[in-house]
Amino acid sequence: MIRCLLAQISRNQNGQLVRKELEATGEAVQIGRAAGCKILLLDHRVNFHHATIHYSDGGKLFIEAEEGADITINGSPELSAELSPGTHVLVGPYELIAETPTDDYDLVLSVEMVHPLPDDHEHISANQAPVTLAGAGLSKRKLTLWLAGAIALIFLILPMIPASSPTLPKWVTSLQASIKKSWQLGEMSRGHHLISAKCDACHLKPFEAVPDKACENCHKTVARHIEDKTLHANAFKDMRCGECHHEHRGETREVTQDAQCVACHAKIKKKNDKTKLANIRDFSKDHPAFSLTFKTGHKDSDVVRISQIDKAKLIEKSGLKFSHKVHLDKEGVSSPEGDTVLECRDCHQLDAAGTRFSPISMENNCQQSGCHALNFKPPVSKRQIPHSSEQKLMVTLREYYATTAISKATAGEKLQCGAGVGVGKNQLERALDCANHNAYVNAEILFKPNSGCGECHEITPDADDKDIPWKVTPVSITSHWLRNSHFTHAKHSTAKCSECHDKTLSEKSSDVAIPAIEKCRECHVGNKRVKNRLNSGCDNCHSFHNKNAPPSSVAAH
Repeated sequence: MIRCLLAQISRNQNGQLVRKELEATGEAVQIGRAAGCKILLLDHRVNFHHATIHYSDGGKLFIEAEEGADITINGSPELSAELSPGTHVLVGPYELIAETPTDDYDLVLSVEMVHPLPDDHEHISANQAPVTLAGAGLSKRKLTLWLAGAIALIFLILPMIPASSPTLPKWVTSLQASIKKSWQLGEMSRGHHLISAKCDACHLKPFEAVPDKACENCHKTVARHIEDKTLHANAFKDMRCGECHHEHRGETREVTQDAQCVACHAKIKKKNDKTKLANIRDFSKDHPAFSLTFKTGHKDSDVVRISQIDKAKLIEKSGLKFSHKVHLDKEGVSSPEGDTVLECRDCHQLDAAGTRFSPISMENNCQQSGCHALNFKPPVSKRQIPHSSEQKLMVTLREYYATTAISKATAGEKLQCGAGVGVGKNQLERALDCANHNAYVNAEILFKPNSGCGECHEITPDADDKDIPWKVTPVSITSHWLRNSHFTHAKHSTAKCSECHDKTLSEKSSDVAIPAIEKCRECHVGNKRVKNRLNSGCDNCHSFHNKNAPPSSVAAH
């Protein structure tokens, strides 16, 4: 981000200098006579896009002439040069002088027209006979009134007609050439292109700024920037949507810019002295460490945010036991097809949006591959127990052993039960006791801490439940670690997973492998232009109206 103070120099009737200061801020500062240029020089001797000021790879400010344009640096024609204090740049008839920068601005430029056009009035008067309206038989006053009336009719009255009747806007929209174009400052953004001819959709009253309710008529589900309603009202007091969201700037221009974010967040603690957010101006300079979102329950609101600085607290309590080190062994892991070397993508599959990963499940990943089976303990048939709740598992075991015991009892075969089971009871009752006994013995093996279900799940005894005295800790896996930002894995597909998430030595499920901000800065550099690095603005990762932000983010503001 270049923060430039532009000092426009002119002279009054007495020849005294008049200095007017303006701000020109952006990732790059364009110079020319086009409407979108930050430094606007309105003279036909200046190209529409004449030159650009930007940061070099070394972090220094440079001015560079656009193709087909000429600039003069300290009296010599050049294509580009460093803008150090005292540098004189001639752009057409204008002289730009780089002054000493201040604490608030990276660049201070004075601009003065030093080569004005000559006054050709005397030359014209000497070579041509004077022509006046009176000499042509016309009245200056009448002609002025007629022209003023025509201008008022075409550019003032006609564009206002649709606002006076609900039926006229449809007629106006059907016209090939809209009569409202005379008032339109520029092309609409891509998001509002479909209503570009319906001015009254946003401009509810002539000569009044677009009110917030006009935006809310369409954007009904947009969330506030701050979840807390009172805090939001205090922070954005007397501000309209249109102060940040600027339209009529073309389809390819951003609706908001980093400068608008920095305007508040550079001094966020002055907005709210109780905020936990840090002052920030640029991703590369002063962006704080990431805060990761940890789940504390099954509800979407059951979360807590922990900064990556607090490494001792970065522990995921998922309820699972899992070793990435075992599964990513370079020698391979045992599978139905022999020792197989696994890669991250064998289990982690991108979702349809390419943003995050589809959930991993026992049925779709572990069992589908044939690597893991949920057999009875000890195995008794080809049948497997369900990967479900403790209750459904016990029902399956009792159903299987009851069917087997009753079949044997009916056939008069000997039942295989524990000593003393069903003593003194008839054959059917003894068969049911035998089934319950075998189901309980099998479940006892399955629910051991490091056997069966206990190989992957955390299991705790439950003495209060005599029917099922074991409880499996509910699984709670975090799927979105950075809930106050957006990240697309599809755009990072050229990098290996291990470059950012190295879990080849991880033996515990509690290990967190989300890369720190320093890793991101190896490729992303904020608002500066650096060779072989990606320029990243605020909206690359953050959305202003983030409806999916967790409630815990309220306190952060």
